[in-house]
Amino acid sequence: MPARPLSAWLPRVVAAAFALATCCAWAQAPALRLAFSELEPWKTRQGNEHGGAYTEIVRELARRLDRPLAIVDCPLKRCLKMLEGGEADLVIGVQQSPERLRYLQYLATPYRRNTSDRVFLTRAGQARRIGRYDDLLGLRIGIKQGSEYFDRFDEDSRLAKDPAPNNEASLRKLMLGRVDVVLLPEDQALVLIEQLGLRRDIELAPLRVPDPTPRSIAVAKASPLLAQLPRLEQAMREMREDGTLAAIYNQHYYLRYRVSRQSIVID
Repeated sequence: MPARPLSAWLPRVVAAAFALATCCAWAQAPALRLAFSELEPWKTRQGNEHGGAYTEIVRELARRLDRPLAIVDCPLKRCLKMLEGGEADLVIGVQQSPERLRYLQYLATPYRRNTSDRVFLTRAGQARRIGRYDDLLGLRIGIKQGSEYFDRFDEDSRLAKDPAPNNEASLRKLMLGRVDVVLLPEDQALVLIEQLGLRRDIELAPLRVPDPTPRSIAVAKASPLLAQLPRLEQAMREMREDGTLAAIYNQHYYLRYRVSRQSIVID
C-alpha cells in the first residue's frame, strides 16, 4: 500500500497540535480565585461541595473566560482581607460600600438589578412591636458578622447589634431568646425559615426597608484579574442577554427551594 503524501496527513497533524495547545493552555491558565463565605441559599457548602445560584454564576463566568475556578473558603471578614491583599481575585454577594470601593472594582453589569427588602424577624406574637425604625432602640438585633444592610442601620451606634457567624446562627439565637429580632434580606429569610422548620415560630415585622440597588461581582484591585476587566464585563453582559442568569436563578433558587416568583422577584 503506497504511503500517503504529507499533504494528506497535514490537517490531522494541525488538529492534534491545536487540541494539545488548548489542553495545555487550560492547564497553565491561572485559576480564578473566588473568595467564598456561605450565604444561604445563594452560596452553600456541604462538605467539599459548593453550590447555590451565586456560585453557579461565577462557575459559568470562569467557563466563559476559559479559566479554572478555585474556591477559597473564608469567613466574610477574612474574605474581604484576602481581596484587599490580592490573595483572592473576585467575590459575589458582597454589597458595595465606600470602604469596599477602595480595594474592589464592581462590574458594570449586575447579576441582580435589585435586591430584596430588608426585613425584621421576631418570635411569633412579637412582630407588631416593630412598626417603625425607632422601635429597634433597646432591642438586641441579630446580624451576620461583617455584613452591611442599609446605611442608616449600619451607621447607627445607638442600636444593640449582636453579630453571629451566619444567618442560621442568628435565627437560633432568636429562638433561644438571646436576641429580640434578626435582620435579613427577605429572599434569604424565606428559605431559612422553611429549611429550619420555623414557619409557625417566626413572624416578619411590619417594618421593612426596600433595597433597589443592583448587585455586581467585584474584582480585587490588587488581583491580576483586574487586567481582564473588559472580558469579564463582556461575559456578564452576554450571560444576562442570552438568558443564562435567568436559567440559573430558576434552577438553583425557585425550583430548588420552591419559592414563589410572586413573593420574590429576581431580575
